[in-house]
Amino acid sequence: MKRYQSSGVELRHLVVSIFVLFCSHTVALADNAQVAIIRMQMGIFPGTAEFLKESISRAEHEKMSALVVELDTPGGMLQASQDMVKAIFDSSIPVVFYVSPTGGSATSAGVFLTLASHVAVMAPGTSIGAAHPVAGDGQDIQGDMRTKAENMTVAMVKSISERRGRNVQWAEKAVRESESITESQAVKLGVVDFIADDLDGLLRKLKGKEVLIQNEKRTLEDLSKASRVYYEMSLSQTVVNILSNPNIAALLWIGATTGLSLELYHPGAILPGVVGVICLVLALAVYQIIPINISGIVLLVLGVALIGAELAVPSGILGVGGVIAIVLGAIYLIDVNEAPGLTMNMTAIVSAATVCGVALLLAVFAVVRSQRKKITTGSEGLVGSIGEARGNITDDGRIFVHGELWKAFTRSSMIQRGEKVKVLGVHDGLRLEVEKLGDDDSK
Repeated sequence: MKRYQSSGVELRHLVVSIFVLFCSHTVALADNAQVAIIRMQMGIFPGTAEFLKESISRAEHEKMSALVVELDTPGGMLQASQDMVKAIFDSSIPVVFYVSPTGGSATSAGVFLTLASHVAVMAPGTSIGAAHPVAGDGQDIQGDMRTKAENMTVAMVKSISERRGRNVQWAEKAVRESESITESQAVKLGVVDFIADDLDGLLRKLKGKEVLIQNEKRTLEDLSKASRVYYEMSLSQTVVNILSNPNIAALLWIGATTGLSLELYHPGAILPGVVGVICLVLALAVYQIIPINISGIVLLVLGVALIGAELAVPSGILGVGGVIAIVLGAIYLIDVNEAPGLTMNMTAIVSAATVCGVALLLAVFAVVRSQRKKITTGSEGLVGSIGEARGNITDDGRIFVHGELWKAFTRSSMIQRGEKVKVLGVHDGLRLEVEKLGDDDSK
């Protein structure tokens, strides 16, 4: 009997030992855990999408326990946000979106990213919403395109919300009615999971949270003691993000048009040509990133052609028409209908286009004026001038004209010293052909 009691005690000790060992191993794993963190306080463009996708891939490769994205965005391109949502859904590690800091927001495309995250968190004093697609000037899209863009965006946001178990009704209102809510309302409505004052609080509250990762349920551990690794956007991603801003893209096309045209009108200026070529190369690179409206490019080229026509047919009308064409080309350059969410600062674009158009027009007027202006410098500028003979002039002599002494000769009768003469031409660049000034010339 004692032997059975002894065996039972030993069994209990073994079970307790295994349990203690398991708990110790779990604590050790939590203490050695690492969390990757990126800051996404910017517009949502292709460079941003590439940054998130690369960060997820790197975090997976480095066996991170989670990737935390500190989000504060005014929105951006719908296509870029779709790529980012797909990357989040495909991630093998938890992706946590944290709308912060205080005063920050997840606006427009930021709504889709927050809803798609495995865990959505907001800081106090933040907001989320206003996801209605807009046109390039920030105004509502008009006509059939409005319905198309709106329905497409609603379908996307509803699909995301259903998959993550978030409030589908509010998500639809955020698109159709541009509704925005605070962090406390977002938690109450089931839009986000909880509120965290800071990153420490966020990592602490993740403990015990159940998430669905690649269709598999997982329970998150306490990551409050996890070491933090910050990922930074690479230089190439930063450049792509800047260039894919539609305002920058439009300015690049305007710069290319202006620089190359100035070089054409003033050959040898060099600087405008160099700037124009650089802008053109960058603009062509942007063409691969965001949709460009061909009609906008055609208008820009037409504007340059009309201004150039002023060289042949100076009238002023062609030049003004050219400026108008350049301004219209800048306005219609970015095809926002193919990329809902793109917005442009029309005031800045129109101002830049107008300044460049006027600059080109003034350059053309300067060329025309110089072509019409009588030469007043060098030997050619002496033709038609009146001078005085400083000695008798036949085959050789000297005259004083424009404050200088010049060698001169005449094909007519001899000119006496002191008589007024008129310059008829220049020979060999040094000798002036002159004739005696007649009564008609004097008048």
